[in-house]
Amino acid sequence: MPATVAVVQQQEPKCTDEPRTDENDKRPRCGGVATASATHAFHVVGGSGDPVDQVVCDITDSFVLDGKMFGVEFSGGADGTYKFVRMPDIPGLSWKAGGRYHIEFPDGEDMPGTMTTEGGGTTTAGAISRDTAGAEHFTLTPVEACE
Repeated sequence: MPATVAVVQQQEPKCTDEPRTDENDKRPRCGGVATASATHAFHVVGGSGDPVDQVVCDITDSFVLDGKMFGVEFSGGADGTYKFVRMPDIPGLSWKAGGRYHIEFPDGEDMPGTMTTEGGGTTTAGAISRDTAGAEHFTLTPVEACE
């Protein structure tokens, strides 16, 4: 009598229309259309002495926040460095500043998050210099992808 062979069929994963949980979520889409990955574009609002209210198209790349007086360049990503790249052109005055920043999305990148900076700078007027230190806080709200 021949031996009986049992064949175990692996059940195909069910399709879903739910958003992907992360980059490892390989569940097939029911509609056959892949969902777009999370945007890296955010509306950034905050700062104190020179507040900003602007859209940054991709926070994973370096970006500049433009206040009325200063432009501050951020290295990009969730953690990095920043530095002043534009200052007022006032004869006899100069500013230098920089430090570190951190971005947090406690409820996921598709929800609002915060960015905080820590660092310091030097303001020079003629022969007098003054060092400053401080922190700035910003709110990041996801927006449609932009260029």
